[in-house]
Amino acid sequence: MTATVTTSTKQHHADGAIEGPGALEGVRVLDLTHQVAGPSATLALAFMGADVVKVVPPGDRSSFTNLPFYLNSVSKRSIALDLKSDEGRETLLRLAAEADVMIENFGPGVIERLGLTYDVVREVNPAIIYAQIKGFAPGSAQERFPCFDPIVQAYAGASSVTGEPDGLPQKPGPDVGDTGTGMVMAIGLLAALFQRQQTGKGQHLQLAMSDQVATFMRLHFAWPMSKGIDTPRFGNVAPFLEPVAPSGLFHCDPFGPNDYVHIHVGNDKQWRGLLTAMEREDLLDDPRFVSQTTRGEHKAEVDDIVAAWAGKRSKIDAMMVLGAAGVPAGAVRTTTEVLEDEDLRERGIFVPVPHPELGEAVIPAWPIKMSGTPIRVEAPREPGSDLDEVLAEWLGTDRAAAGPVGAEPNAREGALHG
Repeated sequence: MTATVTTSTKQHHADGAIEGPGALEGVRVLDLTHQVAGPSATLALAFMGADVVKVVPPGDRSSFTNLPFYLNSVSKRSIALDLKSDEGRETLLRLAAEADVMIENFGPGVIERLGLTYDVVREVNPAIIYAQIKGFAPGSAQERFPCFDPIVQAYAGASSVTGEPDGLPQKPGPDVGDTGTGMVMAIGLLAALFQRQQTGKGQHLQLAMSDQVATFMRLHFAWPMSKGIDTPRFGNVAPFLEPVAPSGLFHCDPFGPNDYVHIHVGNDKQWRGLLTAMEREDLLDDPRFVSQTTRGEHKAEVDDIVAAWAGKRSKIDAMMVLGAAGVPAGAVRTTTEVLEDEDLRERGIFVPVPHPELGEAVIPAWPIKMSGTPIRVEAPREPGSDLDEVLAEWLGTDRAAAGPVGAEPNAREGALHG
């Protein structure tokens, strides 16, 4: 399947695109999220067809001019409301009465000061699914602390197992605290929507980024559980309880800073495939390498053999040769190399859309392919530009009939979570 691509003015269908409603067609999402964790949750719903209406303060263009935030505003509509004003809050509650989902990730205490807590919102819509993402869990000693992705990666243990064995702890590169939390919340929202079909009842979802990262560490807890010691840092080696060889990066021609291939041989069959691919069948019966245990005991010798072979090839060539031989191997690609991958674009994983300053931005889209459902990829809207349309569709009124929606605020309210 290829993606259905929509801009704010024109819709395009790539060859073979699936026509029809999205999987979440008709689901209305009131999106009060900011930064990355919250917007990535609503982004998932928007890709799958939900009507996600992002609420921004009047005059705030950050989601349109800041490229990282632009990437998380794809496929959403946008309205501007001053939630600190009586008029803006009243309009928000009227929209909440028509919504299926409302989600926020304001900093500590902000949603309470705005008077938009779950208890307030469910008074106007008992069936609403009200979701909150915070840095630290309500009721914890840190619940009122501001928080971003690197903070929870440190606190939940991810940084302690990342980096070279003798080096400093490192924040993992991908934003698993932010986007990882968003994806887990999206799963929770889908489950709550499904359950509401059965019961007719809404509910309150709460997710802390620090809790989510801790659960992503699931396999790493085997070390303290079985050995009674902290899980060490392994660098690029698999963090298994017993050493595995080869497992790690090997430098490739022309030996630039990212000219590496990651090779991981997890069993004897893969080892035999590696030896055949390297034309080193003479080592098949070598007692040093006959099992995973003995290869782990002779890791330095294994690595020297593999490094000599990898150094004569490019990282892509090494990956292709080993992959064809049934050996797990991946070239270390840069962000530019991934962004320019024509295969990803042809399959609709990356989709070009208009951008107000760049002319075009390539958007990472939704990676799941659904045989009977289109994926919607739209350029982000001008902040606040959909207010009249949303009021008409959700409330059956226009802006004049709805009354004032709030004056432009002097400053945004509160620190945000990631």
